[in-house]
Amino acid sequence: MRNRFVDATIASAVVVTISSLAPVPPAGPISLASFVALVEAADGGAQALTVAGKPWNPPRTADGKPDLQGMWAATVGGHTFEEGGDPEAAIIQGDPAPSGERPKVIVDPTPDGRIPYQPWAEEKRNEHLRNIFAPTDRAHVEPEDRCLLNGVPRINLRGQMQIVQTPGYVLMLYEWIHAYRFIPLDGRPHVASNIRLWNGDSRGRWEGDTLVVDVTNFHVDAKNYNNQPWLDGHGSFYSDALHVVERWTLADANTISYEATITDPKVFTRSWKLAFTMVRNKDKNYEFLEVACYEGYKPELALGAGRALRAAGKTGIHEHAKGFYGGK
Repeated sequence: MRNRFVDATIASAVVVTISSLAPVPPAGPISLASFVALVEAADGGAQALTVAGKPWNPPRTADGKPDLQGMWAATVGGHTFEEGGDPEAAIIQGDPAPSGERPKVIVDPTPDGRIPYQPWAEEKRNEHLRNIFAPTDRAHVEPEDRCLLNGVPRINLRGQMQIVQTPGYVLMLYEWIHAYRFIPLDGRPHVASNIRLWNGDSRGRWEGDTLVVDVTNFHVDAKNYNNQPWLDGHGSFYSDALHVVERWTLADANTISYEATITDPKVFTRSWKLAFTMVRNKDKNYEFLEVACYEGYKPELALGAGRALRAAGKTGIHEHAKGFYGGK
């Protein structure tokens, strides 16, 4: 479960980030489309960011690079990139149910915010969603709920993370099941193509004040695409051709603007992009919580419920809004 310090800062973080990306601070609420336009106009940090009309000069490490160090948390979740927040999940966690337009993170392709699947891949994703609705086998339960690593970019949306910088390297530590990413910045090539890693193999470089991370060599279950990380909790899978390019830009002292371009010519018809912000955890005494999750976890209650549904002849598809994935 996410930490509650994020709740009070999300709204202000989004406004601050928008102001820092735009030459002039916006007056009043802005639409999702306007936010997307502002993110795209900033070109992933390649242009000079501004705060209140003045150029933003981020704090820097001893080697002159922007100082991204600290504890961070995303302002959106990774359960679904296409549908946005789940109102039932919000109520269970004691939060008000989302109203109006749900915050999606896919900014290209727009305006529908759908992942551009090839026909065979869309059917495979829908098969995953039907299995989530009524699971009868452990492999039908989404990988995160089986305590598996989330992969990139989804790991960046799962609770708290910490960034540590040294000359030539960036280390990213995650609260979720003690995951980590070790990112060299010295231009070394990726590991051999036969080496496959659950969080992929990351290589970084600086483009101006933006940290660009190139990620390849992801672990793949080439048979069923479910004993591997999913891009989100709605069965969004990938093949051995997945290539992710991340862009990390310090938008202001307490906000990171994050983008990821996702390419997989075996699964998607084109590359697509997601974008969101991260806010700093200002609690100087914060320490990672011990996440009670372990490999080999057996979700017997979920499987029992799924078997009971199927025995009663009840089938369906996992979706938050009726009809979003064709459910009835």
